[in-house]
Amino acid sequence: MDFANNDFIKSRIQKVEELRKLQKIVYKNKFEKDGNIEDILKIELGQKVKAAGRIIAIREFGKLIFFHIQDFSGKIQVAIDISTVGEEKISYFKKYVDIADFIGVTGKLILTKTGEKTIQAEDFILLSKAIRPLPEKWHGIADQETKYRQRYLDLAMNPSSMKRFLNRSKLISTIRNFLESHKFIEVETPILQNKKSGALARPFVTHHTALDIDLYLRISPETYLKRCIAGGFDRVYEFAKSFRNEGIDPSHLQEFTLLEFYAAYWDYKQLMQFTQDLIQHIILTMNGSMKITYKGQEIDFSGQWPIYSFRDLIIQHADIDIDKFQTAESLRDEIKRKGIILEDMDKLGRGNLIDQLYKKVARPKMINPQFLINHPIDLSPLARKNDENPLETDRFQLVVNTWEIVNAYSELVDPIDQRQRFEEQAKAHAAGDEDALEMDEDFCLCVDHGLPPIAGWGMGIDRFMALISDCENLKDVVLFPLMRPIGQEDKDNLSFPQLKKAPIDRKTALEIIKKHISSDSLLKHSLASAAVMEGLAEYFSQDKENFYLAGLLHDIDFELIDNNFELHGIQSIEILKPYGLDENILHAIQSHNEEFTKVKRVNNLDFALTAAESVTGLISATALILPSKKLSDVKADSVIKRMKKKDFAKNVNRESILLIEKTGLNLEKFIDIAISSMQKIANQLGL
Repeated sequence: MDFANNDFIKSRIQKVEELRKLQKIVYKNKFEKDGNIEDILKIELGQKVKAAGRIIAIREFGKLIFFHIQDFSGKIQVAIDISTVGEEKISYFKKYVDIADFIGVTGKLILTKTGEKTIQAEDFILLSKAIRPLPEKWHGIADQETKYRQRYLDLAMNPSSMKRFLNRSKLISTIRNFLESHKFIEVETPILQNKKSGALARPFVTHHTALDIDLYLRISPETYLKRCIAGGFDRVYEFAKSFRNEGIDPSHLQEFTLLEFYAAYWDYKQLMQFTQDLIQHIILTMNGSMKITYKGQEIDFSGQWPIYSFRDLIIQHADIDIDKFQTAESLRDEIKRKGIILEDMDKLGRGNLIDQLYKKVARPKMINPQFLINHPIDLSPLARKNDENPLETDRFQLVVNTWEIVNAYSELVDPIDQRQRFEEQAKAHAAGDEDALEMDEDFCLCVDHGLPPIAGWGMGIDRFMALISDCENLKDVVLFPLMRPIGQEDKDNLSFPQLKKAPIDRKTALEIIKKHISSDSLLKHSLASAAVMEGLAEYFSQDKENFYLAGLLHDIDFELIDNNFELHGIQSIEILKPYGLDENILHAIQSHNEEFTKVKRVNNLDFALTAAESVTGLISATALILPSKKLSDVKADSVIKRMKKKDFAKNVNRESILLIEKTGLNLEKFIDIAISSMQKIANQLGL
């Protein structure tokens, strides 16, 4: 605890001690109020009210004091003066009451000369005294990590955050009311399970001491909800806390809320219309219209949503009819003939080729809601085969803004088929596939006893909330996201690779890049990226020369690729290999364009380079809107503020910048490092 070394805290603790002597009980047990502040503000002027909340601002004018109190619903001004509460109370307030304290007030509602509804206090009582201050009022909390780690401060200081989480509660109640109006029954199923089931993913494992057995935290509630159907429930749903022990990034959390529901006697086609009705009801209820905006992109949920098969979309966007290529080899040859590059293309089976081709050519263009059907069976090993085409499954996905929002199926209820598929999964698990399912005899026993036709549906609540809230990071819509313990913030989940000594110096590297880059703006971008990478190397105690080279050379092929972005990074390697750069540097250069090269980012160097080269554009753009147009005047909070504005520096990829968090470095600190690094070469950058 830092009490002994903090004068502010010591001062407040001293006030608490004095109050104990004065009134014994400092921390009261209750206060009878007339409602939330939102309710108080609706009461007519002249009425007497009792209100309570946290003090967020105080203004003293001698014997007259104004202060604001706040709760989750809003804030209201309170006025106390010597004529209404007496001199003793005024002195008490000035001496013992501070911002962040909780207070109860009694008085009449008045309108001030400035037109603000105010409680003219006749009495007040200090309910609870804070011994730590709130963040500075006018700036709220800019540090993203503090928002996540101390969400209570974020809620207290940022009205937009409070509104977002109230909307999350509204979202869940809206869904619950809709489902129950359609005769769905909410149930609860186990979080601790004997077998991992419901989805292909790596689980969390824990140990039950009393039973002396290992258990899994559920990946999905699927098999237990189906057990409910087997027992006689007709329609069931659950908002299920689920867990997947996989990567964490702005669009994936290891603990998340999953909504699943199952309806007996429905098929996936009936479920598609129900899905549209449900989502349109949610959007209209939450938003007041059928249109939302996500990062500047308008999304229209109105009308009847189109239904496309994999075949339809691939013909439309790649001019390939997959039905004409019945083997992986023939389809692969056609994809290559069209000049389309897929990661690990030669290793993929036909189903995965179709899936990767769709994700490459079609999904990036899918903005307004649309349904995707006719999934190849090897992409859906536990889904029901289509009656007309056994190579396809009775399944659909709802795609919005390139995201797969909903997965839904006509469920597999054939006990023999179900057992065979579990056996195939169990063989894969035994062979080392950690994501594959184990044999679940208990569930197979349930299916043996008989299941009716079932349609099942799943949607991640966090991701859907992020979409309708215009948030890029799922942590922004989760009240208390998991964070590393304080003191271990910079401890890497990943690591920086060991690098051999840089084979060329900076002067040589600059000569090399000037042979391939003629654009002054691109050269400045390269220099800025190099400076930021050097700053990161210093912060992480890494090799500054190698980091500098990675930043300087990462775009060396940009003017050679002729807007063929699949080659950006690939061509760089051909240019740079003769100079003997470390393989990890070359990999980082390729992976900074992962979305096109499909070379995955696998370590902290990869994530650092992608974030560093992306943030330079945001910082430069921020400098250029300042009156001085100088980097020396750029502040981190200004850059972060601009980062949130959709229309500012549109070409800067915000998600790439946020990848810095994968290294354990929070966003605000990263921006600070980047700004100070670029300031060192401001003259070279013309800023």
